Amino acid sequence: MNECSNGRLVSFLTDGDDVMSCEMCFEPFQSSNRTPKILPCGHNCCDQCLFSLFCHQKYYLLDSIKCPTCRRSFPTDVAVEAPTNWDLCKVLENVKQRREVNVTVIHVPEKPGRESTQNILSYNGRRRVIIVKKKPQIDRCGDCSRKLPHRILGKIARFCEMCNTTDNPIFYCLECCVNKHNGHVLLSLSELQAEQLKVLRELRELRQKLSATFQSFVIKQSEGNECCRGEDELNDGLISLDDAIQCIESTTLVCPKKLTKLRNDQVQICSRLFLRCLTSHDKITDISTDLMRKKFSVTRRVSSVPNAVDSLNFLIDVIPHTDLRSELYTVIQTLSIKNTIEQRYEGYIKAATIITNILYDDIPLEQFTVFADAILHCFHQADILSRKKSRISKNLTRKLVWKCVQMAYTELLRLGTKNYLSYELERITLLDDLAYLCHLFADVCDQATVTICMIEAARARIAVEKLDELNQRKAYERLKEIDDHLLECRRLQKLHDLRSTTTKRTIKLKRLWKFLFRRLKLSM
Repeated sequence: MNECSNGRLVSFLTDGDDVMSCEMCFEPFQSSNRTPKILPCGHNCCDQCLFSLFCHQKYYLLDSIKCPTCRRSFPTDVAVEAPTNWDLCKVLENVKQRREVNVTVIHVPEKPGRESTQNILSYNGRRRVIIVKKKPQIDRCGDCSRKLPHRILGKIARFCEMCNTTDNPIFYCLECCVNKHNGHVLLSLSELQAEQLKVLRELRELRQKLSATFQSFVIKQSEGNECCRGEDELNDGLISLDDAIQCIESTTLVCPKKLTKLRNDQVQICSRLFLRCLTSHDKITDISTDLMRKKFSVTRRVSSVPNAVDSLNFLIDVIPHTDLRSELYTVIQTLSIKNTIEQRYEGYIKAATIITNILYDDIPLEQFTVFADAILHCFHQADILSRKKSRISKNLTRKLVWKCVQMAYTELLRLGTKNYLSYELERITLLDDLAYLCHLFADVCDQATVTICMIEAARARIAVEKLDELNQRKAYERLKEIDDHLLECRRLQKLHDLRSTTTKRTIKLKRLWKFLFRRLKLSM
């Protein structure tokens, strides 16, 4: 290498930043501890990487290595016998000396309102001022601080979901992933970007559904007071959704924990607004069945037929057009008061079965509360109609209804467990619904379902302190209602068992008296 070309290369490297680096670890060459080795093909690798490659090939009894740049094959011994690139070492030494001796960098703090930084460089007495833009932050491994070039970040690094505790995603090189993060949940850059795009798409679809639902159910109101309140709530929800969408769009990469929190918060807000739309349209004082979940006797707490039908009609409007939706729409037509009690009873059971079949496929999280309310209304009406035994067929027993309850709430609890923590209000409310049905169907309720309710309530009570003060108060109210429902269920079950035992004893006594009377008559 002649002096002229050597000087030009030194000048180029001096103005640059770590241009000459190893092709395997991407770390800059150093003449002291990261010496460049030249392969027969002419490409350079540091001595540390070549030695690691040599050990790897020997361990697996492989007799050749490949250049990381051109992929040419060489004997394994080349990794040990490769000569040092002294010309490159000399260039690196000159670059180091020129940077340390000939260049003085003075940083002048920027003034407010300016977007650039001034650096004053002095080259052998000559001064010049260069306006330099701020360089983007270089990605480094969270454990070993090795540089991670952004252009190949997806290939050489992974994100550890368990070890990242900040809002900014931290990546780890593959070596550290093997040594320190073995068994952890590791995600690549492409997977994080795909998840971010998925959440962004879900939020946009959620915004469209929320706006369309409100227009079809609230704007049709003829009187303005209730509608104005609904419009204010909708505007707040849309603003919150827009802020979340803008936050995701303006950030290159959002941490998965922050992304999940954004999504769950918006889903909770939209679920409440969906129910608000139903309330405003039908003038139902509390369609979310809060009144149904208070302490009450069966004779006082009766859900009206219009409320149940309206809840099913609202569900029809939010689910996609499928064969099950068409079948559910047909069943709803049989729930009119003009039909017989037996027809309505069969219709509510069939509607609950169809909704359960829809739940087998994962539904959008914002529709979860709507499905739960519709199922609760169906079973509540079925309980009311099943008590009119004189008008109900013997084939449609209450045990059949309870089997449908078990199937429906198995799917609801599966979705609730998947999307909500044990202390979140949505999951506690679902548990309250199930406990309420245990109370209504105490005569046919199984002990396993009651035990599940007790375990879930105890689990929620332990972790409820993680909520804020307002939600804590609501959660404790729900948990108290769950306890009341389960206690009432146990009381009714004991009364039912006692009544059954007394009836059996009475029958046995009657048979005994008949037997004795006949023998006495024969003896006479």
